[in-house]
Amino acid sequence: MTPDDILKPYILTLENNLKTVVEENSNELKQDVLGFLFAKSKRIRPIFTFLCTLLLDEEIDVDIQNVALCIELLHSATLVHDDVIDESIKRRENDSFYSKFGSKKSIIIGDYLLSLCLLVLSKIQNTKISEIFSQNIIKTINGEINQFDARFKTQDENEYLQKTAAKTANLFVCAAQSVCEIKKAKPEIKNALEQFAYNFGTVFQINNDIKNFLSSQDDIKNGIYTLPYIYFKQENPSCDIIKLSKNQVGMYANRAIKKAQKIAKNVQRELDFNGNNYAKNALMNLCEELLRI
Repeated sequence: MTPDDILKPYILTLENNLKTVVEENSNELKQDVLGFLFAKSKRIRPIFTFLCTLLLDEEIDVDIQNVALCIELLHSATLVHDDVIDESIKRRENDSFYSKFGSKKSIIIGDYLLSLCLLVLSKIQNTKISEIFSQNIIKTINGEINQFDARFKTQDENEYLQKTAAKTANLFVCAAQSVCEIKKAKPEIKNALEQFAYNFGTVFQINNDIKNFLSSQDDIKNGIYTLPYIYFKQENPSCDIIKLSKNQVGMYANRAIKKAQKIAKNVQRELDFNGNNYAKNALMNLCEELLRI
């Protein structure tokens, strides 16, 4: 049995649950919402949730499936709202809700997805999980607010990691904390897994930012100065140009990759505890994939 075979039934259950919760709480936008939820997606956050559970040598039960479903719905809601903020035309290789319906209706769709998340959250047989989700949602929104307020302002590397990368990392932390709470992980393992999740999410965000920097550079055009551009501005503080040469793009992207690699080294140390080897190797492979840009 391959690693994909091990995870496949859990992903299938997640997607069945995703379809069911939309159909049971449908409206005239059901087909549009399902099309968005089932567009090209790697389901990284649910997979991360499942692997954290397997790492603890625990069963992926109904509560864990609901945590994974909540994470996916919450992430989807943030994407819809992000597209409004960024005025994005495309999402997952399709027209975004913003491009099809405008900002007002898109915000309502994002709120609808968030309400589905809250509905599923109420079914989890552990009241502490609601608190974990609430705390991480607040951190994610604060990260979005900080990023919006910092538009067209040059941050340093630490500010970027604290504000921009943190907003993405918080959902991975939410998954890890929820798994540890449901499965009653030992404090030292809980702390290690939380830190791993934070660093994994940070590497994930740097990966996304580098890909954008190497392609459309929409982030820079929207005043969101990500790590590669921050490195450029550090060496060229008086230069306000947005369009960089091909050599500059490659050079500053490579510097950001090296920073991600440095963070990824900490990831290996954080998983240095006795746990399921398959899950540990799969999590490390996910992190290594993010470094292959």
